[in-house]
Amino acid sequence: MAIIKNGVNGTVSGKAGSVVFVSTKTGNYVRSLPRVKKREPTPEQLLSRKRFKIVRSHIGQLKPIINMGYKAYSYPKRAYDVAMSYNLNEALIREEDGFVVDWPKFMIAKGSPNPITSYIMDFDQENQVLLVTWEYDAYLEEKFDTGSYDSFLILYNAADNGGGYPLVMNDLKSSLMSGKQTVEIPKHRKEVTYEVYIFFIESYGGGNTDSLHLGTLKV
Repeated sequence: MAIIKNGVNGTVSGKAGSVVFVSTKTGNYVRSLPRVKKREPTPEQLLSRKRFKIVRSHIGQLKPIINMGYKAYSYPKRAYDVAMSYNLNEALIREEDGFVVDWPKFMIAKGSPNPITSYIMDFDQENQVLLVTWEYDAYLEEKFDTGSYDSFLILYNAADNGGGYPLVMNDLKSSLMSGKQTVEIPKHRKEVTYEVYIFFIESYGGGNTDSLHLGTLKV
């Protein structure tokens, strides 16, 4: 902002628009503001941006699940922020020109240890139904009282190339102790690759288990 001293006939000082008024012993001058040269990002900065971008893209797609799966673990911080931080540090593999996600280490839920010890995935192609059956660690189930927790079976199309179905989950929920869960998968015009996860959550809010990556499913 420019300031006029001693009325309209006085001197002007300060900045107005793209010019600056300067008062010296020899007189008053008007100068153009110096141009700020935009610095090009360093290779390290570009790599950091790639790292952040790849995790943010997946956390954004999975946000409804992240909000459930990180709710208790992240409190009082936002679930989104904690999921970003965790996966940035734990779930990326460095490549020559960037990063790729290490899906077995990528976590869509954080909580008590996931008690599953073994599992089988069986896909009924005719009916487009995936059945997952499992065995669980009885000690962990009793210690964290997770036997009645609802199961969430999540299929994530990371490439989102299946015609609008990046995320599929079960409608009807089974308990951990039931040892099985099904999910119906929409039909696609072309082959789609899903990353398959499961975790268990208390029916009326509260605690949940870590997510477990069950593998990759092509349908």
